[in-house]
Amino acid sequence: MEPRIGDHAPRATSLWRSFGHAWDGLVDAARGQRNMRIHLVAGILAGSFAAIAPLEPGGRALILLCVALVVAAEAANTALEALVDLQGLAPSERARIAKDAAAGAVLALAAASVVVFAILAAGCWHGLLSSWRPLLPSGVAALSLAAVTAGLLTRRVPTSAGTAVLAAVGVLLVTLLAATAPCAACASVPALLLGVGVDAARSPGGVRHP
Repeated sequence: MEPRIGDHAPRATSLWRSFGHAWDGLVDAARGQRNMRIHLVAGILAGSFAAIAPLEPGGRALILLCVALVVAAEAANTALEALVDLQGLAPSERARIAKDAAAGAVLALAAASVVVFAILAAGCWHGLLSSWRPLLPSGVAALSLAAVTAGLLTRRVPTSAGTAVLAAVGVLLVTLLAATAPCAACASVPALLLGVGVDAARSPGGVRHP
């Protein structure tokens, strides 16, 4: 029999369950951290822009990479805050420095991502203006998807039926985005971020609003 730590069995270490634990970490961060919820909605908008805009493959990849890095950094920041709080000691200057430095790292990465996005958007602005009609269904789907995700993550008294309806609408919007956008593969990032939002809303107690 495997040893036990305290009253809890050791976590499963299979590859599939490891992915599950990682997913749960993102969901827990979305439930408890307002900044993560903001990053999820912003990531859906940025990922949708990468799918819709007339960009080179390198530009699309760079936007998606920035989205992934910001979400990952916010998850790491959440983990560090939990680790500091786990000590159960009175607030100290070292704890404050650790939390502030981690938050600063996320801020720096998010600011750099905004600059990257602005540069790429400026470079394709004329292309967007000249071909906006064919891109209109994708743009409406992207904005609606961001609104649905925001709705999932801001409901203070979630209900199973309401969450199910919003999740179904979100899936339809992702499908429309993938079917109409020039880069269907890029729609996978908004789809994954929507999934995190849905799971956060479905968790017991829903999203926590400090």
